Amino acid sequence: MKWGVGRQKTTVIRKQGVVVDLSGLREDVAKAVRHEEEHRTLAQIVERTIAKESPELDDDARKARIAHVVGVLRAYVEAMPTVIEVSLAAAEREGVVEQMRPIFQTALSYVAEGVDFIPDSLGLAGLVDDAYLVHGLMQEISHRQRSLTGKALLPDAYFVETQRVRRMIGEPTATRLDVAVVAFARRQNVRETVEQIMERIGDRGIAMELPSEVAFPSAAAGVEQLPDLNLGSLGDS
Repeated sequence: MKWGVGRQKTTVIRKQGVVVDLSGLREDVAKAVRHEEEHRTLAQIVERTIAKESPELDDDARKARIAHVVGVLRAYVEAMPTVIEVSLAAAEREGVVEQMRPIFQTALSYVAEGVDFIPDSLGLAGLVDDAYLVHGLMQEISHRQRSLTGKALLPDAYFVETQRVRRMIGEPTATRLDVAVVAFARRQNVRETVEQIMERIGDRGIAMELPSEVAFPSAAAGVEQLPDLNLGSLGDS
């Protein structure tokens, strides 16, 4: 996803100055959702996969499964900018927003300039890899906070959802994305920034609560109930 490239930037102003610009990201997510509503590209991918994996399903059950899977991925993609925004708000409350901001600025630049693992031309499906990178970074930061303070940044359900999405991305693309996340998290500037934040706030950690709109519809479904869509392979054709 190449958001922010070739587009005049706008900024969001808060009490402590300019924070990370999420307008381009939100715009691209909205466009991807509209693309899916008009063309059903992701729904068709899911439909083909379910037809192969679960031919025993009747028409109603198949439609329900398709709607569920599309809903899971849509919620995951739509949550991407909100999770960043909420993280920054939590950092602002703790007085460490200036330390946290470079992490997300670098992350957004990393995703924008990186090679897509899933083609953007697929609309909503094409943003799943970008969402996985951003959510994966949040998971790495959260684990780092837990190792230093004993408290995770995000609730455990958030990480479970990433594992479900990982299954739907399929191999080897999911592993390639994991490698990209770890490589980013191990960058010296990211490690040092996280350590500086933890030194400042002490062992209480950053208290972050996701808003009610960040609700993942697969909460009651196990990983095995979600299909392997092998989305990464769609870029090989």
